[in-house]
Order: sequence, then structure tokens, then C-alpha cells
Amino acid sequence: MVAAKSSLVSGEFVTRAQAALPGLGATDKRFIELILSDPEAVVRGSVTELAQRAGVAQSSAVRACQRIGYRGYQDVKLAITRDLAQQDEQEQELAHEEGIDGRTPAGDILDRVLRRSGRALVDAAQTVDPQSLSLTIDRIAAAGRVLVVGNGTSAAPAHDAAYRLSALGLVAMFPTDVMAQHLAARHLDESCVCLVVSHTGASRESLQAAEAARAAGAFTVAITSFTNSPLTRVVDAALIAGGPEYGFRLEAMASRLAHLGIVDALFVGIAVRRPQASTKALDVMADTTIEHSL
Repeated sequence: MVAAKSSLVSGEFVTRAQAALPGLGATDKRFIELILSDPEAVVRGSVTELAQRAGVAQSSAVRACQRIGYRGYQDVKLAITRDLAQQDEQEQELAHEEGIDGRTPAGDILDRVLRRSGRALVDAAQTVDPQSLSLTIDRIAAAGRVLVVGNGTSAAPAHDAAYRLSALGLVAMFPTDVMAQHLAARHLDESCVCLVVSHTGASRESLQAAEAARAAGAFTVAITSFTNSPLTRVVDAALIAGGPEYGFRLEAMASRLAHLGIVDALFVGIAVRRPQASTKALDVMADTTIEHSL
């Protein structure tokens, strides 16, 4: 998915907008893209003026703001004001990161890529809904079984999630074969959770597993990058870690780091929800690690 370009490098508004943009209708998208292209106009002007520039009704402009997670235009103005206040520092970072080519020293490449990666993690905090995160932690902590699904570039964070949940003493499965994923999903029940990791939220195999798990009565969760996708429409809770595309780097690369950050948050949240069981399980994990060390 191609992100709309913005004069804002990062921040609350651009992160929320980029996560929601692919799922917006034409009218909403036109208004949000205008804000992304000229955020300073929001600070200077009124909703009426911006609506006229975008060629939409004022009521449509307000609804567009609501569809990306704000109560209205005034909340968008406040968010952009905060983002612009940080713009000088972001522009300095961006200038430092530009110009990578075959002559760039390896150490400089590492520094610039890690700066971008760090920003992706910070931006994820703007799009993950705390209530959905809390509900997911509660349901996984009490689950009889957890099925974790991820394919393609999402397989790595999904595998890590299953491993981390197993380390807490939970019964977690991560089938790598798509047929096995679908079959495992159909064998879930009301005591189970199905956690699906998908950057686009449009992977057919991952979507089939989520649909099968929900039909079986399991609580379904998505860790994904975009607010409106086939996957977010079928799950019970969506944890959105989206953000702008970062230059020549693949969009999914930055999002995968954010997804791993959500997995870490789930791990910590579940551990503190069941401290005695988690402590015992982590002690077993430590002993097992020692047994496999030279």
C-alpha cells in the first residue's frame, strides 16, 4: 500500500491518518489528503475554509476527522499543532537520513535505519487503542489455548508471539502450513483466542483462519497496520500499529517492528495479570535455557 506524502515527517496525526487512509471513502480521503499535504493550513484556517478547498461539505469534513479517530476538527487542529511543534527536530533527523547510496558508510546506514525504526515504534503508540489492548491481554491471560497465525513477512512476529506466550505457560500454537492454520482454527472453542498478525490485513490465508476461529466461538484479535481492512472487519479486537512509509525501506519492515512492540506489550501485560503462574513459567524457561547452553 502506498502512503500519501505529508510535509509532517511523523507524529500523532500523520500516523493515525496513514493507518486509516486506505479504508476511507473518496470524500473523506480527499479531505484528509489535503490536511496531509498542507497541515499548516489547519492551524491557520477554519474547517469551513479547508472544506471549501477540498470541495467537500463542512459536515463531511468533520466526519472525515471522526473516521480517523478524532472527535472533530478541533481535535485534529490540536494534534497537528503539537506535531508541528516537534517538526524542527524531525526535519533535522530527516536531513541526516537522506542521501543513502553505495558510497554511504555502513555505520551511517545503520544509524539512519535505526533512527527510522525507533520512530516507527514511537508512532505505534498513537494508533493502538488502549481498551482493545487491555481486553486482548485479559482474554489471552484466561485462554485455554491460543492460536497464533501469520504468513509472509508477518510470520516472524507471529512466531515470536507464540514463543513468548508459551514462555508464560500458556498453550500457544503457531502452525506454519496454511491448511494446518485453518484446521487448528476450526478446532477452537469459546475458551480460546486466535491472534492473527498481518501487515495489510488482506492476506487470504490469514483471513480464512480468523473467520474460521470466530465461527468456532473463539475470541479473535488482529495485529495489523491499517484501520479498515478485511481482517479488522471480522475480528473482535484490532491492534493497529500503522505509520507512514519510510523512504526506500519497505513499508512492511517498519510495521513489523511496531507489531513486535505490541507483542512485547502483550507479554508484559499478561505476565502481570497472572504473576504467580508467569513467575513459575519463566523460571522453567530460564532452566530450559541453561540446559541448552554450552
